Amino acid sequence: MPRVPKTFDAKFDGIQILNAIRNAASTTYQERIPVATRDNIKDVGNAMMQYEATQNEFLHMLVNRIARVIITSKSYSNPLKPFKRGVLEMGEAIEEVFVNMATAKPFDPILAERTVFKREIPDVSAVFHKINSRVFYKTTVSREQLAAAFLNAEGITDLVSKIVDSLYSGAELDEYISMREMFSIQAQKGAFYPVYIPAITEATAKSAITTIKKWSNQLEFISASYNPMGVKTRTVKQDQYLFVTPDFDAVMDVNVLAAAFNMDKAEFMGHKIMVDNFGTGMEKVQAILIDRDWFMDFDRMSEYNEIYNPEGLYWNYFYHVWRLYSASPFVNALMFTSDDTIAVTSIDVVPATATVKKGALQQFTANFTASAMAPRGVIWEVSGTLPVRSQIDWTGRLLVVPDEQNTELTVKATSTYDPTKSDTATVTVTA
Repeated sequence: MPRVPKTFDAKFDGIQILNAIRNAASTTYQERIPVATRDNIKDVGNAMMQYEATQNEFLHMLVNRIARVIITSKSYSNPLKPFKRGVLEMGEAIEEVFVNMATAKPFDPILAERTVFKREIPDVSAVFHKINSRVFYKTTVSREQLAAAFLNAEGITDLVSKIVDSLYSGAELDEYISMREMFSIQAQKGAFYPVYIPAITEATAKSAITTIKKWSNQLEFISASYNPMGVKTRTVKQDQYLFVTPDFDAVMDVNVLAAAFNMDKAEFMGHKIMVDNFGTGMEKVQAILIDRDWFMDFDRMSEYNEIYNPEGLYWNYFYHVWRLYSASPFVNALMFTSDDTIAVTSIDVVPATATVKKGALQQFTANFTASAMAPRGVIWEVSGTLPVRSQIDWTGRLLVVPDEQNTELTVKATSTYDPTKSDTATVTVTA
């Protein structure tokens, strides 16, 4: 199960750090290194520098305990981190499952005599998100840096800051870029429902807010149109988050925008996140409105390793970070763009005809002719002249049940983005 690490106000002074390390260190270390005070900081340093084993133990504890805790606390407090899901304790992937709503059936007492004990297979959709980032960061601590840290109490804090900043800054920037690039990656897959608004200026700001409010209101109602899997879901106002560019933010009246989300300004500010851009190919995107559960980002591993170079008198530290960056296809996601060419031209269901025996399966695929970033989601349906007992799932896989009454079925795929675009296939049912 994923977990979210506990965070705290990571403020230490040098004396606290030295004594925290000493309390957790080996007996040999405790015998050689005195309890630190503000008056004996140089004595602590002299005792440590006389024995290589104490240097190694000190730095090991400093980086692996103190630095790691500070980095963890920092990493769960930046603007995009509230959308992270936590830490995967084990495994390479996480499965996301969505159970669609049950559908109503007509009441028929006569039919009930034969169907009361029949199974109703739930409409369950599942996707797997896999670890897709394995990187490491490296920093060096020299003997001179270690010795200089014991000139005063602030020296230890400075040393910790140098180590943390070196490792954390690179990892943090890369994580921000990777999370931000998810917008572009998912857009290229057609995972956003595109909504046209003109390029943001002071003249168009009012109409843009009206459009955003309209679609924000729309997300509160059950629909299968605004998520790439075409499942029936909704997103209430409290779970809606608006990502904007600096240009958008500069023009928009925050008070008016907050009113559009039925929130006061203070509350809305937590639901408006500014990013420098939306990534490659997203230059015309003005804003993105998503469900709070859209990001599927997890940490898998954060591990330190060190090696001492006796010839160079320095320690190299390696910070390995494994992460999973993905997005949920089951939640609502809208993209407000000034590109008015996004469209679905046609859908072709393949195969167009099929002969399927009762009790057998047949896979259908919907091929799209569409512009870049147009949603590729479809809603699958199966129909016949008689009541249909066979079922088709979200992937287009048709199960013809053994007691199917129809000798011919029609499979239909309808675009979730443009319901006027659809196609059908004919299925001949045989015994």
